[in-house]
Order: sequence, then C-alpha cells, then structure tokens
Amino acid sequence: MFDQSNVPGTGYIAAGPAALAAAAHTPIVQLTENVPISDANSVAIKEVDDAGPNGAVVLNFTPPEALVILQAAQKLGLEDRVKMWGCSTPCNTDFLAASLGPKWNSKLFVNAELAPPDDTNTPSMNLYKAILKQYGSSVQGGIGSFSQMGFTEAEIAVHALQSVTGAYTVQSVNAAFKAVKDFDTGQLCQMWTYGAYPLHIPNNSDWTVTPKDGKMVTAQGCTLISAVDPQIAAYRSAAGTAPNAPSSS
Repeated sequence: MFDQSNVPGTGYIAAGPAALAAAAHTPIVQLTENVPISDANSVAIKEVDDAGPNGAVVLNFTPPEALVILQAAQKLGLEDRVKMWGCSTPCNTDFLAASLGPKWNSKLFVNAELAPPDDTNTPSMNLYKAILKQYGSSVQGGIGSFSQMGFTEAEIAVHALQSVTGAYTVQSVNAAFKAVKDFDTGQLCQMWTYGAYPLHIPNNSDWTVTPKDGKMVTAQGCTLISAVDPQIAAYRSAAGTAPNAPSSS
C-alpha cells in the first residue's frame, strides 16, 4: 500500500512503486490524501486495511503530515497490524523520530537519500551540523533531509564555481556545473557527476534508516536503487553506475 499527498506529480511518483510491485509480482494499492490531513484516524485505518496483515504501508509525505498518520496509527493500536511501515526521504529527520518515541523503534523504515546525520561523523557532516546550529535555528525540522539537500546543493555549487577561471558568466558557470565529475559531497552514497546525459539521476543509491529512541539510525547501508524503475535503468545505461563515495563507507 502506497499513500502520498494529492499534489501535482502524483502520477509520476506512483509509477516507481507500481514498477517495483509489478516486478515482484506483488499487488499494490495506491492512495492519495488531501493535505493538510484533517482526519488522520480514517487515513491510518484505510491504509492498514488496504495493506493487510502480510503487507506494508509506505508513506510519501512531508514529516508533519507523515507524523499525524503514524501517531493516529499508534493511538488506534494499528502499528503492529502490518508487517512494516515505510516512508520516503523527507521522514529522515529527528523531528519525526523524537515525536514518535520508542514505540516505533525498528518498525518504521525510511529511504534516506543523504547520509544519516545521527550516526555519521565526517568533516562534511560536522560542517553541515555546525552551519545549521549557527545559522539555521529557524529551519523547520532542524537536522534532516531537507536541510541536508540545501547544504549538498551549495557544496556542489561552490565546488563548480571554484573551478572557473576568469569572470563568472552564464557560459562559464553553466560549463563548470556540467563538468562536475566524481565529486564526493560527503552526504551521498555515490560520487556526484553532472555530465552531458539526456537525463540526470546521479544520486541513485541510498541508505535505510529507522527510529531509535528519538534518533534516526542506519538500518541498511548504501544500496543501489532498483533498475526496475525505467528511468533508473535509462540513466545507468547512459551514464553507468558511479563509484561509491569514500565518505559513505
């Protein structure tokens, strides 16, 4: 069972889970919810009923919306009525883990596109945390995927701009970004490359994290995203598979 916000792009997002389910010969029910969610109890009941006792509930929501569903499931005693709960990358945040509490330890599994902050101690991660502490007190959710994404984008941009000789122009800056190759961001599983490809999915390997006593900890190390997704397959056909980043191991 896959449930997501009823916003533009739901069809594109739904295609990924549908492809994985078809490859595994597993039935899938796809739902959408209007946000903000006004009746989380009904949503949680519907999800668990559709998943069944041998199924899983996978959420694709921002942390506040995912939280109200998961808290409703706990209030109604539904958290053990399915084999597993999952959530997409935005749920990789201590805000969610701390709000849920220990009852969800090792019951919720989150796809993490960026390095798990709570059990990663690298120069890049320490710099991210220091910047967030000094300048990001108003960042909603604090440490987590959204702020990590901003940090990583800025890190790639600085790396590209430092390679420019002479004046910054539209041409020189665009060329610098396009030329970024095998850059270790310290936040991604793989070395990051832009390149001259017909599509761009340079980050196609990730971690899995799970709540543990108010923190998100690593449940599974870097794993390639399935090439059952046709866009992943097309990208790897064009660009190959990037090497793992030294900082990710």
